[in-house]
Amino acid sequence: MERIEVYLDDRLIEKTKKVAKSLGLSVSAFVRQIMTKEIKKYSRKDKNSFASFIKNLEPLESFKNIDAKEYVDSIRSKSRIVK
Repeated sequence: MERIEVYLDDRLIEKTKKVAKSLGLSVSAFVRQIMTKEIKKYSRKDKNSFASFIKNLEPLESFKNIDAKEYVDSIRSKSRIVK
């Protein structure tokens, strides 16, 4: 298994934690289950399921007008670890 970092807004994090807890799962296990389910859904529709899945991803409404590179760079510039 590989560790990845994902940026989520605060409301989504809280809802995710609440649902995961109600299911008796860790947040990581819950996210893996949801991603597996979504990828399977796309694989039924399309032989290039992963490519289709990625192509159909859309940013959260709150991120529609934000440049991703600038946003990530601003977060990294505030990091206590990377300087």
